[in-house]
Amino acid sequence: MGSTGAALLLGMAASLAIVHTAIGVDHALPFVVLSRVQQWSLKRTLLITALCGVGHVASAVVLGLGAVALGLAVEQLAALESLRGQFALGLLVSFGLGYAALGAFRFWKQRPHRHLHAHGDGTHHDHDHGHADEHVHLHAEAKKRAVTAWTLFVVLVFGPCEALVPLLLAPGVMHDTGLLVGVIVVFGSLTVVTMLVLVTLGVLGARLVDFERFLGKRSAAAAEVMAGLAIAATGGAVSYLGL
Repeated sequence: MGSTGAALLLGMAASLAIVHTAIGVDHALPFVVLSRVQQWSLKRTLLITALCGVGHVASAVVLGLGAVALGLAVEQLAALESLRGQFALGLLVSFGLGYAALGAFRFWKQRPHRHLHAHGDGTHHDHDHGHADEHVHLHAEAKKRAVTAWTLFVVLVFGPCEALVPLLLAPGVMHDTGLLVGVIVVFGSLTVVTMLVLVTLGVLGARLVDFERFLGKRSAAAAEVMAGLAIAATGGAVSYLGL
């Protein structure tokens, strides 16, 4: 491929990486809402986002190189990409609904209820009581956060990256290794950078919302319900709109 064709291909890889990531809400929103409800630091959130982004691109590279090796056409990859996409989105929706259900259970457990106390002098009194987060074991919380991060990683790895795979076919078929590496580097780096920018903006914006002020003492559990529903809605929107 000539220098003009190579430049056009690299430019297309750059533009598609940014647009594909920006319009795909599943590339950023789950990280933003989970960072907020699980109180991840910005550094931890961006690290998880970067790892998931690299896994997302790497799986597409493996698929694209496999297609080149097997001599498959773009049309033949459509069914496989569709299957991968539906699996990933189904997993994302299931994860979101499950997360919301656990949050709803915590919200219900933390509801205020009355306790009656009898004293030795014969007097009685009652008071409101709620089971809050002090009963949650630290190791259980750490395990929950790890499972959440790994679930996001799996979802992004299986998530389709339709924009990259066709870009690999032309340099792959022509055995232009330099251009092939260039496309992967340009597309992959801009995909991850765009994810990091969007997640950073989302996390900083979410920190401006005081959930406890609006939701009261059970704000953490209520926020988990909303986060889970938002994640499930993200998967549904991407599937329905084909983002």
